[in-house]
Amino acid sequence: MNLDEARTQRILRAAASAPSVLNTQPWLVTTAGSTLTLRADPSRQLRHSDPRGREMLISCGAFLLNARAAARRESLDAVVSVLPDPDDDRLVATIELEPGRDPDADELELSVAIARRTTSRVPFDDQPLFSDVLHAVVAAAHDEGADLRVVQPGDPARAEVLRLVRRAEALAAEDPAASAEEAAWTATDPGRGDGIPRDLLGPRPTDDRAPVRQFLASEGSAPFELHSTTAVLTTPGDSARDWVAAGQALERVLLVASTFFVHASFATTVLENPTTRHDLRRALSLDGVPQMVMRLGYSSMPQHTPRRTVEPAAG
Repeated sequence: MNLDEARTQRILRAAASAPSVLNTQPWLVTTAGSTLTLRADPSRQLRHSDPRGREMLISCGAFLLNARAAARRESLDAVVSVLPDPDDDRLVATIELEPGRDPDADELELSVAIARRTTSRVPFDDQPLFSDVLHAVVAAAHDEGADLRVVQPGDPARAEVLRLVRRAEALAAEDPAASAEEAAWTATDPGRGDGIPRDLLGPRPTDDRAPVRQFLASEGSAPFELHSTTAVLTTPGDSARDWVAAGQALERVLLVASTFFVHASFATTVLENPTTRHDLRRALSLDGVPQMVMRLGYSSMPQHTPRRTVEPAAG
């Protein structure tokens, strides 16, 4: 099957709306007929904080989930092969697009949520998620073979989770290489197609107990909520395949959350430090391996971070 250019562009535009660490957007796509080939872009890897490429592949996994959801909106089935070539460590997946049935209501809702999902680094309403939302986001993670450990305000482990987040951020702030890497991707020119512009970094919280990442370039401060929901996404293992799976699970969680008008922000630094990552797993008695820490809550619709145009090369 040969896809017309308009359908291909709609799928790729939706896929490129995926979240990525520091909005690096570390993906490359080639097309050949009805086949999309997704590769990681090593020029966009955070070499210091993500030397193994874990976060890079999580970002690519989120791109992959969006492509799958967008394909269903086009009445196409995405037949995905993850990490199909052990000799090509940048080849994340191949996606064969085949004619399929019309999307059902849930598939349409998920695909529509792609345009609504965006990271929010502003204060949320000071309340945890409702129980029906919690059930839906946990189920979304399970659908992609991952788990979601919810940490509510009353959870005894919550204080230790936040302490580890702050500890990791403090250690990174003392590391010139880590600080330089963060600076390269934050407080960026608003006309740039990647990175996080200064006005989207959010203010610094006035209380260290607030479950929000503190960026070095953030300006101003504000009181943040103390009772939003924190969640830790885990996978059974910690291989490259697990990282891609984590990205797909993460994006499905975020899209489902968006259907309830719930937004998220992320605390990645605690997982970039091997010691604090290990301590987080122990503090929560996790069976799986932590791949993402996120804050979930209700807020007004935030602005989207910029996106570069994904120009597929012919395969």
